[in-house]
Amino acid sequence: MTYLQFLAIFLLPPLIGVLAVTRYTLRQPDRPRRPYDVGLRILALLLLVAWVWTTPWDSWIIRVGVWTYPEGGVVATLARVPLEEYLFMAGQTCLAGLWTLWQTSRVDALEPAVSNGTLRRIAGAVAWSVAAMVGAFVAVTNSHGLYLGSMLMWFGPLLAVQCAVGADLLRMRRAVRLRTLVPVVAYLWVADRIAIAAGTWHISADYTSGISILGLPLEEALFFAVTSLLIVNSLVLATHPALPARLRTFVPKKIVRQ
Repeated sequence: MTYLQFLAIFLLPPLIGVLAVTRYTLRQPDRPRRPYDVGLRILALLLLVAWVWTTPWDSWIIRVGVWTYPEGGVVATLARVPLEEYLFMAGQTCLAGLWTLWQTSRVDALEPAVSNGTLRRIAGAVAWSVAAMVGAFVAVTNSHGLYLGSMLMWFGPLLAVQCAVGADLLRMRRAVRLRTLVPVVAYLWVADRIAIAAGTWHISADYTSGISILGLPLEEALFFAVTSLLIVNSLVLATHPALPARLRTFVPKKIVRQ
């Protein structure tokens, strides 16, 4: 199975599904406005961020040999990354993003007041920062930890920033996040497992822990969980009604007065 065939079989159908749900929801006269009015703009930005942030890391792990694809299995490459991989980045972002917005639009607007949550925000930011540093150390010192370590090093700082901004807001909407993450990540795990078995791509045993879940390498499972979590967190934060006031606390008072 080529990478393009994989996209057509496993990514295109759920994308059509979430697009249909989005179109139906947007046509409802009584739909909540904020999740989509704000969220769709943020989702467009996330598409760009996914390409800009992920491509250097993706290119590097391909160069090292962490994951490879068979000759003739992709249409073309850009910076070593298959063009299909760029489509997959965009597809995963839209799939997780649109599903998040639909789940968020069903949340009761009359939520409990947001507590300060400073300690939770600090703890979350520190935890992911430490994970990124540990990941960097593991990637440098242990070849079998290269995939996992570099992943934590590359994506951990983004999760740390999200926690610093709104770990308490994310906890408040943990039910929405779970309802979004569980089906999306589980589906991507199944699709990835089938792709590996079909030879669409290969994960090197030299740079992974050797731990697998029903044949799916642990690192692959964590990759889809972490990247989907970044998408979901971004949109949950962006559409939360408490975020504008929260962001104003990060802006110096002199700038606000001007």
